Amino acid sequence: MQYECELKLGLFHSLNKLFTSTDWAVYLNKAQDTILVSKYSKDNEPGHDYFEASEKVRTELAPLVKNHIVLTGAFSTGGAELHSNAVFADLPSDHLYSLKEHCVVNYSDCNSNAATNTARVLPIRHDEYEMNIKNPFGKPYEELVWRMDYGITGAKKYELIHGEDQSLASYTLRYLKRPLRIDIITGVDCELHISLHEEIVDMAVQFAVMSIPQKNNVEQNTES
Repeated sequence: MQYECELKLGLFHSLNKLFTSTDWAVYLNKAQDTILVSKYSKDNEPGHDYFEASEKVRTELAPLVKNHIVLTGAFSTGGAELHSNAVFADLPSDHLYSLKEHCVVNYSDCNSNAATNTARVLPIRHDEYEMNIKNPFGKPYEELVWRMDYGITGAKKYELIHGEDQSLASYTLRYLKRPLRIDIITGVDCELHISLHEEIVDMAVQFAVMSIPQKNNVEQNTES
């Protein structure tokens, strides 16, 4: 990718600036992050294809899709931060965006027999919790678990809120992971699908070209 960047940069004959492998890694990572966010979110460019809206974008981001399972023994159940009938589930360190999730709920049926059910997980805002927790038709039950974001230093968690007299046996998450940082010196290549590599290179070259006047201005001010 560095070679491609240097070839394309050579089209700008008026530029007299050499970029190191470290420089190119910075621009390539910035381009990778920018393109990833634009491909995932439909809000960035109206009319632009986004993840799961087209097979093309699904293919481009497919290498970043992973699964994560938290079993009952790994839930955090203590702490004053937790709401009633709630547990914390740690997210993987490379988690970027959640795609699909469900919980297995333990409960007692109408005959007081032990039962399990696969419940959908509904992300809610913190203010929605207060509005709906006392609503018997809206609060969690054996087919519905609420999920609220909870971030702490060093790790991100989800707070999973289940129905009364119930417990969670497991939480399964499919997510889009944060790609590894491109590192030309150590040989870490771009993880996104190869069809995106040229787009990333083109954007990296743009970032490199845009950086030159800024650097020149700094040098001139230093000399004066």
